[in-house]
Amino acid sequence: MSHIPSSFDNADQDVDNMTFYEKMIYHCKQQPLVPLGTLATTVAVILAAQNVRSGNKRKAQKYFRWRVGLQGATLVALVAGSFIYGTSQKERKSKEDELREKAKLRENLWIQELERRDQETQQRKLRAELARAKAQALKTESENLQLEIEKLASKAASGSDKRA
Repeated sequence: MSHIPSSFDNADQDVDNMTFYEKMIYHCKQQPLVPLGTLATTVAVILAAQNVRSGNKRKAQKYFRWRVGLQGATLVALVAGSFIYGTSQKERKSKEDELREKAKLRENLWIQELERRDQETQQRKLRAELARAKAQALKTESENLQLEIEKLASKAASGSDKRA
């Protein structure tokens, strides 16, 4: 499966950490008209130089005019691309800020949820402790009542023995 290069490849990689070749590819992907204009200008200069050597002044003049026009078009493409890319860079930064804010909001919501769960756990533990204390009190009370019943039963049994 072939990989089609994209202008978003290495988007998060810092330009300062790139090699010269990587920087060249990165900038050519950002503004493709600039290298094309540079190449066309170079071709016009080469053709003009060939015609100057061969003595054909009319063609040489025509190619020099093309060179000036192509150089101007390249400059316009460079300025326009810088303006457009600068705007998209600001938008990208604002989107990154927005994503950071969303992440921070999610983090805060998660912290609030954890705190709420912790409070619920503490309340459950408190209720369980109170229920255990109440159960222990009821158990102690039932044991005391059981002892009283046994005492009364033994008194009743000893009282019936005395009567008999």
